[in-house]
Amino acid sequence: MTTLTLLQLNDLHGYLEPHPELVRTEGGWRFERLGGVARIARLFEEARAEGPCLTLDNGDTFHGTRVAVASRGEALVPIMNALKIDAMTAHWEFAYGPAGFKALAARLEYPVLAANVFRKDDGAPVFDGRWVFERGGLRIGVIGLACPIVDKTMPPAFSEGVRFEMGVAEAREQLHQLREEKVDLVVLLSHLGFPQDLKLAAETPGVDVILSGHTHNRLHEPARVGDTLIIQSGCHGAYIGRLDLEIADGRVSLRRHRLIAVDAGPQDDQVAGLVETALAPERERLARVIARTAIPLHRYAMASAPMDDVLLAAAAQAAGVDIAFSNGWRYGAASHRARSLWATSTIWRR
Repeated sequence: MTTLTLLQLNDLHGYLEPHPELVRTEGGWRFERLGGVARIARLFEEARAEGPCLTLDNGDTFHGTRVAVASRGEALVPIMNALKIDAMTAHWEFAYGPAGFKALAARLEYPVLAANVFRKDDGAPVFDGRWVFERGGLRIGVIGLACPIVDKTMPPAFSEGVRFEMGVAEAREQLHQLREEKVDLVVLLSHLGFPQDLKLAAETPGVDVILSGHTHNRLHEPARVGDTLIIQSGCHGAYIGRLDLEIADGRVSLRRHRLIAVDAGPQDDQVAGLVETALAPERERLARVIARTAIPLHRYAMASAPMDDVLLAAAAQAAGVDIAFSNGWRYGAASHRARSLWATSTIWRR
């Protein structure tokens, strides 16, 4: 029997430091200060010291905060390299255009995997669809599926010259190839969203684990579809997922799953220094107060939320209309009660 740990980071959205997160507890909803990539780096280091690990990122990483967008993701490159990620897939990274994202990916020390993204002119894949890693004597095949909505619901510049398939056919093809290559474990690194990943698991038997992203679900227990385990680990770096597996005689079994809150604790000093370097040009802007609120501003509820009210009121006033609508989704971490609404609060659509 061989053990393997999968570490998941999904939907970081450029959040580099601890920030308020709205957390549901037995006593109701409350704010907790979570996140910070320097703390994440230390948690990853501790897990790797225990045994064989694979560290995977579901994407929505290099876009979302001002420091990320203003640098077109470049400011985050040395930080993510220092986290020693093994592979990632993508979504909002395409906001810099396919060519911009390719240039960004070239600076990463790990591959971008996206089996469902192809060039329009010749049908060639834009990124590798799969990768095989060796850990603890195991061969682990990883398939990447980028978010398929980029060329369907997002600005045309995001998908210039490329097309995005839904991913089921591509996942089956990559799975077949990996089984031909005699891997011991197949992991699907997906940015389809949790409901879509449940459906994909049902339609693609033979995938051992799906690391799910896009919908920001905090799964305290893995979902299971047939023999496929599925986890997702929140957003903004407030949580990481840890999946401890046992592999014996061709069978993969769950040993333990943990949704780990990234709270106060030891940090990686090197990563902390890289974060400070990235944020230093923005510190003055971050310290400028543009407004104050007496209530918490968040967008964690789909139907109605106070941050949504603020944004829609502003949109209606700017457009000179009586009513403004939104798509009932989330963007940005919460602003705590009696805290300032900063000029660089991350109010970017997910």
